[in-house]
Amino acid sequence: MLIGYFDYLIIGVLIYLNIKYWKTNFKINKGCLLGGLLFGFFLPFISMIIELQIVGEWMDSFEVVYTFLRFPTYWIIGIIQMVIIGIKLSFNNENEQKE
Repeated sequence: MLIGYFDYLIIGVLIYLNIKYWKTNFKINKGCLLGGLLFGFFLPFISMIIELQIVGEWMDSFEVVYTFLRFPTYWIIGIIQMVIIGIKLSFNNENEQKE
């Protein structure tokens, strides 16, 4: 399995928050810093800890590499999230300029 249950939960919450964010009109200034910290360190670290707890005491080198690959996976998800926010902000700017 490429991603674990915690990762599925985070992706589901992200989809829900993106839908709610897309329907509202507000600007995010501090969201980039928060998103960078969340997707750059905190979420992959928590996911790695949960995965290591599931594996237990016996680990081989594949499990160690697999858990460290959580970081690039979350970085990719974070980049996609930033692109979605950028698209929304550009739509908001176009709508404000038309009015």
